[in-house]
Amino acid sequence: MVGSHSVQGSWRGRYFYPGSSEAQGFEAVFVDAGGILDGNILDDGKLGEADVTGKFFFPHIKFTKTYRTGTKHSVFYEGTMSEDGKTLMGRWVVPGGGIKGGDFKGTWTARRYEDGEDLKFTTEDERELELVGEKKPETAPGTSRQRG
Repeated sequence: MVGSHSVQGSWRGRYFYPGSSEAQGFEAVFVDAGGILDGNILDDGKLGEADVTGKFFFPHIKFTKTYRTGTKHSVFYEGTMSEDGKTLMGRWVVPGGGIKGGDFKGTWTARRYEDGEDLKFTTEDERELELVGEKKPETAPGTSRQRG
């Protein structure tokens, strides 16, 4: 815990891939020992469980997520905590993991999870994504989106 804010505890979040408005969910548990982070993340998809190491100094958080299975690749996260300590948001990157060896990157957001809480994301989350520049503009009224 640093100051009156701590990232310690359970979080439920989403991360977004470039060019996609669909989110991938995750659950995270952080242990904060004087600003040094440890913990784990369980992705909802096939990537599974990952170990976390990093740092937290309010409002900044920076950590590395390393998957336990498969390629055991690492994802680097940076972000900030809201003033009320209930929301984290920022960007993630896999250096060299993109097309032609470029970086593969996107955005993420998480909310503190309390026991028994039914955590749902709201339209405010969409505004948060706009703030980090990753929300895609909505289609103009009267037009439709078709997937091909």
